[in-house]
Amino acid sequence: MMKYNLLEINLSTGVKTVHDVSADMRKFLGGRGMGAKLMWDRVPKDADPLGPENILYFGLGPLTGFLGSIVNVSARSPLTLGAGTSNMNGHFGVELIYAGYNGGLLLTGRAEKPSYIYIKNGTVEIRDASHLWGRYNVSAQQTLREELHKELDDRNFRVLSIGPAGEHLVRNAGISHDFYHHAARMGMGAVMGSKNIKAIAVRGTSPPAYHDPAGLLALLTRYYHEARLKKAQDRRWGHNISIARRYYNTTEGIKNKQLGWDPICDKTNSLILEQQYKVWNDGCNLCHIGCKVPSMRRDAPLGPTVAELRHDNVGGWDANVLLPGFDVQVYLSSLLDELGMDNEDVSGVVAWVMECYERGLISRAELDGLDLTWGNLEAICRLVLKIARREGIGAILAEGLKLAPPKIGRGTEKYAMTGKGVAITSYEPRGNIQEAVDLVVVPVGELHGARGAARWMSCDALTICAFLIRPLHAVFGWDTFAVSFLRAATGWDVDEGEWKEMVQRMRFMERCNCIREGYVPERDDVLPDRFFEETIYSKYGEPKVLNRDEFLELRKKTYLSYELTPEGIPPRETLKRLDMDFVVPQMEKQLGTW
Repeated sequence: MMKYNLLEINLSTGVKTVHDVSADMRKFLGGRGMGAKLMWDRVPKDADPLGPENILYFGLGPLTGFLGSIVNVSARSPLTLGAGTSNMNGHFGVELIYAGYNGGLLLTGRAEKPSYIYIKNGTVEIRDASHLWGRYNVSAQQTLREELHKELDDRNFRVLSIGPAGEHLVRNAGISHDFYHHAARMGMGAVMGSKNIKAIAVRGTSPPAYHDPAGLLALLTRYYHEARLKKAQDRRWGHNISIARRYYNTTEGIKNKQLGWDPICDKTNSLILEQQYKVWNDGCNLCHIGCKVPSMRRDAPLGPTVAELRHDNVGGWDANVLLPGFDVQVYLSSLLDELGMDNEDVSGVVAWVMECYERGLISRAELDGLDLTWGNLEAICRLVLKIARREGIGAILAEGLKLAPPKIGRGTEKYAMTGKGVAITSYEPRGNIQEAVDLVVVPVGELHGARGAARWMSCDALTICAFLIRPLHAVFGWDTFAVSFLRAATGWDVDEGEWKEMVQRMRFMERCNCIREGYVPERDDVLPDRFFEETIYSKYGEPKVLNRDEFLELRKKTYLSYELTPEGIPPRETLKRLDMDFVVPQMEKQLGTW
């Protein structure tokens, strides 16, 4: 039976502790599920997300390193003020396993001065990072790697870092790893900055131990053989291919959601990206696809830049702010990555300010002289830098779309395309009513529709790539895949019934965290009025609008399909059946009887 070790570092005291979290891993799967449980146990209700009482958990799962190598990052979100979750690909999580910490890394408290975490197997240190503070992500990571190479003659450390935005506690700041992997969503970089941690460097030299290595190899071999052709298009194009498709279906945001089509959409052509900017393909640990497609622009204003253009960052910056095509994206997305900001969320903030500027609700003087018209790349870049450094108007905009609009007022709140504080940029909810509902019923915030579905959330807990859901289901059947791999990796005698309970427990744990912090599903699982009141049109004149009554009825049906009450609350009886009695007293305080 596998044992799972979690490394906790108390940054206030310097104490390092290794906890056996095998029992909680068995119940909550790891990753996003363990993060939800740790938030419930360790973060007091109403704790300041940017205070020392918050945690920062780099979560691994039983299958980390198989079929992708996700690290799920959890903390109370400074962006939404509720439970927060984000994830990144790359090789950091695998290195943590090699170092002996297959239960993840937990940071608590706050370091006295700018620091970085050094981990090499059993040696764990909190080191001075004053010389790294203020650096952009690539510079910080390269500098740290070179220092460790000179010290140890070892170039194999895996490094993650925050940029200036995280240092300045910008609420939608992210965490960067290996230059183009990012835990960008929900402000995890701001939490890391609030703890005075600039970077984490990990090196492990011990091989991982699994219950049945031969069984795992047989399962992987079968999957690679039978699924090798199922995702070939992703190997070529990466995730940017979905942008052009969704523009034609009117499911991608345009001009802060005011339009369903603009000629600029035709410039989002993946063939142009491949022919002019693509550098290579990259893949995560043991993944056969290699869907990461880094692209380079050599004639960028500040010199050559490299960016991995995903659905998320391109969908936010392209037609949503009327910027023309991939040549701009390679520059702008890499700038945000260097600053350590969430492209998707910041683009939503910028689109909101642009519309308010166009409507005369925010003046040029308030923008420190910037003429923030649609498609003005120079003005966008200057505004982004102000946000990252909290300069001028940037100090307000760094608060994100939950807190900034009320501070400005004057009716600007109406044009903030947000749910629970998360910017809605890459998706246009009027294109598909089920996607619209899926988008809002995620308790932590509007993180793509499928992020609330059981399969996507279980991927975040197992820490495997969610883009493999379809081929895995095609080869094994989803539940059969999960049970087979878990048995081989962990030795758990789990069947499909227990597997489904584990997934439900994890989902309810996250929802209960959010309810404890004031989330009311019927009140908060909504979309801005624009999506119900303004009709948009596709390229071919097809109208798109949401019917509010149909939306609310489908929302209720979706709650019930998630085994929730019609009001979106986990039933008391189900909580007890899932051995979650410990949440009931707090739920009663928050909800009364239910």
